[in-house]
Amino acid sequence: MRISFQMEFRYNTFSYFIVLVFSVLLIACANRGMGPTGGPKDITPPVLLRSVPAVQQTNVTAKHIDLYFDEIVQLTNPSEKVVVSPAQIEPATIKAIGKRVSIVLNDSLKANTTYTIDFGESLADNNEKNVLKNFAFSFSTGASIDTMQIAGTVLDAHTLDPVPNIIAGIHGNLNDSAFTHIPLLRVAKTSEKGTFSIKGVRNGKYRVFALNDQNGNFFFDQPAEGVAVYSNPVQTSSKMDVRNDTIRTDSAKIDTIMKVNYVRFLPDTLVLRYYKEEFSRQRLVKSERLTQDKITLFFGAKNDTLPVLKPLNFKWKQPPLLQRSIKNDTLSYWIKDTIAAKMDTLKMALYYHKSDSVGNLIATTDTLLFKFHHPKKASAATNSKAGKETKKKVETWRINSDLGQDVDIDRRIYFKFESPVVKIDSSKLHFYVKVDTLWKPAVMHLKRDDDVGLIYSMSYPWKPDTHYKLEMDSAMFTNWKGLVNDTYKQAFKVRALEDYASLIINLAPFTEHTVLELLNNKDEVVRTLKAKPSQNTFSYLLPGDYYLRMYIDANDNGHWDTGNYKQKRDPEQVYYFPSKITLRANWDIEQDWNPTEIPLDKQKPREIVKKPEKSGSSGGR
Repeated sequence: MRISFQMEFRYNTFSYFIVLVFSVLLIACANRGMGPTGGPKDITPPVLLRSVPAVQQTNVTAKHIDLYFDEIVQLTNPSEKVVVSPAQIEPATIKAIGKRVSIVLNDSLKANTTYTIDFGESLADNNEKNVLKNFAFSFSTGASIDTMQIAGTVLDAHTLDPVPNIIAGIHGNLNDSAFTHIPLLRVAKTSEKGTFSIKGVRNGKYRVFALNDQNGNFFFDQPAEGVAVYSNPVQTSSKMDVRNDTIRTDSAKIDTIMKVNYVRFLPDTLVLRYYKEEFSRQRLVKSERLTQDKITLFFGAKNDTLPVLKPLNFKWKQPPLLQRSIKNDTLSYWIKDTIAAKMDTLKMALYYHKSDSVGNLIATTDTLLFKFHHPKKASAATNSKAGKETKKKVETWRINSDLGQDVDIDRRIYFKFESPVVKIDSSKLHFYVKVDTLWKPAVMHLKRDDDVGLIYSMSYPWKPDTHYKLEMDSAMFTNWKGLVNDTYKQAFKVRALEDYASLIINLAPFTEHTVLELLNNKDEVVRTLKAKPSQNTFSYLLPGDYYLRMYIDANDNGHWDTGNYKQKRDPEQVYYFPSKITLRANWDIEQDWNPTEIPLDKQKPREIVKKPEKSGSSGGR
């Protein structure tokens, strides 16, 4: 009995132990991924413990640098975001390896030069991704370290959006030709907010540039490269100053704000306006014939001289109608010649000017084949089933219009057609105004709005809060194929004056050739107005949120123009009103605006600033 009892006791004890272990494992599995729940969150970025060579060491000859941190680190796109200055034609090799960052400089070291490796915001710890902001490591191949800095912001000249991830740099050579022939002396990369800080600068006078460097040579030599140029040379300097610093104590506690003395390097508020020159190589991009009676040519740039298209395997009995885009970079030829239109293949010679390898326009001739594949015809059996109904049916087309049930008091009505209209029977146009309860006939004017008869518009002195009715009988419009339109009917109402708001802008100071642009919440232009000093009125606006932009139309050509470095022409100046303007129905809002009162990089409202694209990470292990 004693032996049996001991065996039973051991067996039960072992069973309980197995159950206990199994339960613990189940709980552990259920909580996998939750991680530790206690303790404060790590909010501290990595700390540099030591480096080889030492920070700001002089007389350095080695091209291999090692940085040692207190925790495992990672780098975000080091090839793009880590910048070595002076500019490296052969990119440096930069890797995060555990708690160490390894940098190998593949270019030869320059004598008596301060080197700066600027990590920007690319370096973070591997767990919580706490960024070591504005971290830069420097050393010198000479006996001293240069410590001056030049800082600022790069903005898109037209939209005032920040321009991220491009090069900002300086030249000690103040000649214009230096930027187009000599690599930048010292460089930095712009942040997501477009800001830059060029470090390790020797005290002196410099010209400041920004460059979207397409070929990695650090100077402006390709028209497709975007640039920004600060207009005047700058002189470096420094002074003692005070700033507010935020001391983070705990992720769950309020941060502490302290006043801190620091050395302020100047200039540090430069604003560079970034632009791309108006340039594209002229070439024939493609040609197409999607319908029997229309061929289209697409060019890479505008045509100052119209190309010539000549038939090779046929002769025109009637010349085609030419439909042109504003810049003559898209040309459509509508074929009126019915015999030519029915041909499966049209062989033609195109005479035009094409860019050569250096961008010069040269006379060029291309032979083009325009093929059209006819859709398959219905079988005889299908046609016989349709019987007499098919023979009686007249082919017509629908009128396309932007006319809806509600119409704004200051607008025209547009009609678009798929083929050029050659004949209009005005007797089939009927327009009515509702007076009290009766519909009374009225006269509406029809106007062609393009070269070939694809777009027509109608205007009328609309009365607010009034009902109208438009009717177009069948066969009012006839296109050049002899096909006619379907019947079109639309009743609509013009909005009441109480539905609208007005915005009045007074400019001070006022600059000649100013153009005001009213924008929606997508930064798109909804109204344009040539400005005067005061009482610039945007009328008949629907309630909503709007934004305001203006530009100085220096050449008075009616649109914003980009810059040209060689011609020493800056992009036309742009300003944004710094806040949203909310309009309410039946309200007039008057707003004074001094466009230069607020710095350019603080003007554009945040909610319409274009957000930069996110980039990936690589890093420690």
